[in-house]
Amino acid sequence: MAANTRDTAYQLRQGQLVALADETGWSIAADPVNDGAVRQLLTVAATAPAGSRPTVLIPNTDMLGLYVARVPDIAFDLVEFAENPLTVVYQQGKNLSPVLLDQQPEVAVRRSLNADVQRLLGSLGRGLLIIPFEAQALPLVAEGLVVSRFGTPPATLSRPRIMRLGVGGELEFLRK
Repeated sequence: MAANTRDTAYQLRQGQLVALADETGWSIAADPVNDGAVRQLLTVAATAPAGSRPTVLIPNTDMLGLYVARVPDIAFDLVEFAENPLTVVYQQGKNLSPVLLDQQPEVAVRRSLNADVQRLLGSLGRGLLIIPFEAQALPLVAEGLVVSRFGTPPATLSRPRIMRLGVGGELEFLRK
């Protein structure tokens, strides 16, 4: 089990999967550029709740341009000022494992609102690819894949809103 941010960041850089708890509950996290880790992560995607998708978790809006090919201007305000979890689906991802992008060119991105997770992301210097389970416990299939756990889920979970944002700023809510 990882005891701290530094150990968890090291494990992720080594291609290991980590259970990550934040405001939305438990997720499985991987380094988004490690093909082996992403391939292993995607094996549990089918057990995630309906409507959820592989998501890049970032600490701040500065990282949006790192993972989205064309960021609409409104995206920065939407992501920065969201007080509740908000996952935004963009048309074209970049700087992610081809294992993910070949399967799905769209990329979902969510800014973490959890201070501990933001510190972990800052320590990594990049985002994390997660499969969100939005639950107080991980499914058994996911338990066997993780090497450690990071964080503690809150007593009351917040389901993220999910919206699709077009290059021209067109909005479509996938989950309110």
